[in-house]
Amino acid sequence: MELDYDPGEGINFWRRIELLSGYPKNEHMPIEAMIFESNALFKLPDLLHDVKANPQEPLLTVMDKTRMTRLGQDLKQLVLRILHEAGWQVRPIVLEPDLTGQVHTDMLHIEAVKAAITSGATLLAIGSGTVCDITKHAAYLYERENGTPLVFVVFQTANSVSAYTSNMAPIFVNGVKRTLPSRYPTALICDLETLADAPYEMTVAGVGDLLAAYVSIPDWYLAYRLGMDHTYTDFARLLMGPMDDILIETAESIRERTQHGMQILAKLIALGGLAMSLSHATTPMSGYEHVMSHILDMIAEINHQPLAQHGTQVSLTTLLAAGAYQHFLQEFIPQEVILSSCYPDAKEMEKEIRQTFLEIDPSGKASEECWSDYRLKLEAWYTNRESFIAFLNDWGKIRRKIANWSRKPEKLLKILCAINAPLTFSQMIPSITEAQARFAFMNAPLMRKRLTLGDMLIFLNWDRKKLWEDVWKVMK
Repeated sequence: MELDYDPGEGINFWRRIELLSGYPKNEHMPIEAMIFESNALFKLPDLLHDVKANPQEPLLTVMDKTRMTRLGQDLKQLVLRILHEAGWQVRPIVLEPDLTGQVHTDMLHIEAVKAAITSGATLLAIGSGTVCDITKHAAYLYERENGTPLVFVVFQTANSVSAYTSNMAPIFVNGVKRTLPSRYPTALICDLETLADAPYEMTVAGVGDLLAAYVSIPDWYLAYRLGMDHTYTDFARLLMGPMDDILIETAESIRERTQHGMQILAKLIALGGLAMSLSHATTPMSGYEHVMSHILDMIAEINHQPLAQHGTQVSLTTLLAAGAYQHFLQEFIPQEVILSSCYPDAKEMEKEIRQTFLEIDPSGKASEECWSDYRLKLEAWYTNRESFIAFLNDWGKIRRKIANWSRKPEKLLKILCAINAPLTFSQMIPSITEAQARFAFMNAPLMRKRLTLGDMLIFLNWDRKKLWEDVWKVMK
């Protein structure tokens, strides 16, 4: 099965997707080049010339301290040697890990990279999602402050997350992960040998990150029909195509790390990032499942613990949210809704949010950050009462669309099983307890202003304790 839209086809790819409903006006080929090839690494010097990087100015190569290999060689040293021999003025910037041994996407690292940028310099991120996000946002902030455009190229070292083609960056703010506007890369280069040699758990994470779409797109449409998000279009769904069937067909190749498997997965991941960027929102790839994952990250971050693989964690929260959707689609009866009971008191919600997040952050910073976002959602919910009434009256049509776009947990489990992915939270590294997963499931809606199924369960006074027991059975 081939991709409906292949990001490796250059200008033909852009010409085709510009015809899709919902493609934004005035965004013509925002990423100049995307390469998904064997031995693409050796095209890097020429690619830099093609995108008009200045070889007389510093080439800032941003990376972390993680050792990476490609066909038995030290990958980073190989990249630097190739660039140096081609005449580029290579200046490495190495990101330092914290006490957990990890580098996080925070303003400390971003400001450090930004401070190293000089006029005319080129930025090259050599790494996976975190290195990419830090570098892209440093470039974005520098451009805003100085009014000088920069060439920013991503050398993707793992098929791990959809950050590479995204013009947004998830950054910790007061202990809470927030997605901020950022910028596209000028070019993306995916060397298939490098991707095949990446730790397999990162490849598994990349598949998991993609599965989020089967919760996030239904969430996005739900919010749209409730008058809470007017940005919805069909563009993202059409761009990504029958992703689940492609993953099932390609699972063996992904598991065996063949070049075909690495190429297909890299292209799907690129489409996921573009689905968000060209929709001007993270909603195509981030819904209830991602907010649960953000809660788990918050718990780890505040406790100074290492974060689990993002995409793998998301795949498991996706199973929980997908299970919740199946129950909602089967059991929701709009005629039984009592409108007056669907609008919680703002003061009571503020009290609940502050008490909830004080449990994991006694400083109160996380509570304040969450309430400042949530209250906007609550105000919008009150304002759009007529949209809720229309939603109830049109539930039959809405239900059919959501049922068509969502997936049963069993289908998602089939994909995860086929690539030998972790299927339980206890298999995560570090492991996540049932209590932590339950906390995330119950309280994720209290974290941000975007409406998801999790919010509807609260507003409709759903028996969420029983629902948790039912969806948790899938995880066993």
